[in-house]
Amino acid sequence: LTQSWMVGHNQRVNEWNQNREWELADAVEANQARAAQEDEAQVQQEAKEEKERIESEKKKPKMNVGDSISPHPSQYAVQKLNNFKYIELWYFSLDGCKEALCTAHSVADDFGLTRVDDQLAICPAYAFKVSKSATADHDLPFSTFLHLKNLFLMQLNKAKWPQTHIDALSLFFWHLENHSICNNSDLRDLVVLHYTSWVCQDWHDRLKWDEAFNIAIINETLLRSINKELWDKVHLQNLATVCFS
Repeated sequence: LTQSWMVGHNQRVNEWNQNREWELADAVEANQARAAQEDEAQVQQEAKEEKERIESEKKKPKMNVGDSISPHPSQYAVQKLNNFKYIELWYFSLDGCKEALCTAHSVADDFGLTRVDDQLAICPAYAFKVSKSATADHDLPFSTFLHLKNLFLMQLNKAKWPQTHIDALSLFFWHLENHSICNNSDLRDLVVLHYTSWVCQDWHDRLKWDEAFNIAIINETLLRSINKELWDKVHLQNLATVCFS
């Protein structure tokens, strides 16, 4: 009997210990789940408060005026960009923006019709006004060209151009600026400027017909052809100078 009681007692003790271990494990798991829920609730609350703070900041009036105000290109240039049309880089220069401001004031009450998305729209007359002071891209000083192409790319972002087009033009300018011809030709600046002027006009024209090529890829044959043509002009000018001297 004693042995039978001991066997039963040990079995009950083992069962009690096992049940206790299960209860402790369940309690630990419940505490972990509760802590995870509390952490998740805290994260959600913080995210909600941050979102409310950002929305509140957006609604606050901006009291401070910046130290400088960026000049704005003419409405004519903006319209060209919005329609994916070619526009000379000069329009984004300080001179171009100053002229745009003066023109806007002088013809502020004049309006005209234009077509936007196959519909007629009324626009200020200066939106159609070509500047008589505009300089062709290939006639710009090279340092000015390098500066204006950056302003041009910034305006493309403001005009909400497709990022693929903006990236292609960025690579186009970078490849030209770093092309080997810049080290191998005395007319390097003129070659790059003429190539830019001709290719950009062609690319913008083809955009309208959905036939745009990858402008970032430099056409080496065309580049060499432009280089030769410009050298031929230099030789003719030198020959003319010798003949008349």
